Amino acid sequence: MTRGVLVLTPYFAPVMGGVESNAERLAAYLGARGVPVTVLTKRIDAALPDEEERSGFRVRRIGPIGGRTSLGKWRLVPAACLWLIRHAHEYDVVCCVDFRATGLAALVARRVTGRPVVFQAQTTGVVSGENTETALRLVGIDPAGRVAGRIRRLVRGIYGRADAIACISHEIEREAIAAGVPAERVYYFPNAIDMSRFRPPGPGERDRLRARLDVGREAVVCLFVGRLSREKGLLDLLEAWRLLMADPSPSGRAPALLLVAGPDMTGHPWDVGPAGRAFVERHGLGGSVRFLGPVSDAAPLVRAADIVVQPSHFEALGLSAIEALASGVPVVASAVGGLLEFIRDGRNGRLCPPQDPARLAACLRSLIDDPAGRLRLAAEARASVCGDYDEGVVFGRMQELFERLAGARRS
Repeated sequence: MTRGVLVLTPYFAPVMGGVESNAERLAAYLGARGVPVTVLTKRIDAALPDEEERSGFRVRRIGPIGGRTSLGKWRLVPAACLWLIRHAHEYDVVCCVDFRATGLAALVARRVTGRPVVFQAQTTGVVSGENTETALRLVGIDPAGRVAGRIRRLVRGIYGRADAIACISHEIEREAIAAGVPAERVYYFPNAIDMSRFRPPGPGERDRLRARLDVGREAVVCLFVGRLSREKGLLDLLEAWRLLMADPSPSGRAPALLLVAGPDMTGHPWDVGPAGRAFVERHGLGGSVRFLGPVSDAAPLVRAADIVVQPSHFEALGLSAIEALASGVPVVASAVGGLLEFIRDGRNGRLCPPQDPARLAACLRSLIDDPAGRLRLAAEARASVCGDYDEGVVFGRMQELFERLAGARRS
């Protein structure tokens, strides 16, 4: 068994998203199996302790204080590099969950410590350097020019030096190999979930959960779970909902309700929380749309829903959709990225083009008006994700990788 695993993540709780959730659950899984785990992350608020003990692992917050921004990841790099060098005796392996910027710190520290580095790729275009376009434009470099090409080759060369790259989707797996990373160092480890938490409701449970939400038994509940950020497609969903509500209801249609659960991205240029709430008020949708704010546990909300909606513009995987399917709830989602790997149109959900509110409205309408169709999709939902996305399986394989790398270093 390894002496310890260092989980390096740019941001961590109370900041929560797919990256942060995965880092927390990986740390908890390893800690519960006796592996010493430290989560190393950025200071985001002076009120948060620099050192915190959690159940099964510890958290260390370092670097300059500041909220979640792209630049903030780079501001963490010097402090992370120094910490990794000074505390090398505390760990055998570094796992960078979302390695943009912080992966550089781990690789530089490795030159001193010799500790192997695992990158967990959470976003397409990172390993290949293709997602540098925005940054290049900001500094006045033509993304299609010769200089940009050299920069992308440099990025591929740097990130390709990790001892292993763990990919959350087959798309990223293919990208890593195409970028020149040897296939024996590329692993498919999708973000996984606790299948005992995300499960179909027991007898009477759905009605009890709806009662707590003050939702009638007859209502068709559509649920959006995610940060209120532009790329998650919330504004597209609200426009689709406006179209739905403007459409004359056929006789006997059950009332439909949209629940929006997730935090605003306050201070971030992609924050659409205020715009979304203003849209609902402007179009008189308050009777059919509720903003619930951030939630600490989405599982009960999912079990109370009839449909989960994930209208992302792009998505490396789509954890909320996996959680819904594991809970026996069909998903309406954009046909993008990792969502295509497990959502089967007409079998466990519906797929529609991204950024197309009219098509999204049509997909939602087809399920809202078809209770039997929803039940048919729900019947196949859990089985479609139960094997590949069970954290007991995925994290167990990751633990084996960490132990193998640590053993190879000591031998």
